[in-house]
Amino acid sequence: MTLNLENLPEDVGRALHERAVAEHTTVEALAMAAIANSVEIKQPPATGKRDLSFMAAGPPLEPEVLRALEDQRWIDPELW
Repeated sequence: MTLNLENLPEDVGRALHERAVAEHTTVEALAMAAIANSVEIKQPPATGKRDLSFMAAGPPLEPEVLRALEDQRWIDPELW
């Protein structure tokens, strides 16, 4: 589907452009993310990069799992 925006107010266009530059993305990607968000469709952040980290959020981990992960991250100072 192709969507063309016409009669966009100048201040809105300028704000979109400035934000796109600040986020290192395109106006099109930023507008698409805004539209998807407004209809509650989860989209990756508009960074211009192919990053799937937004899909990694899941349910909170159980306390036992968190303790096991913390035990694995422990570093024995004598080994270093």
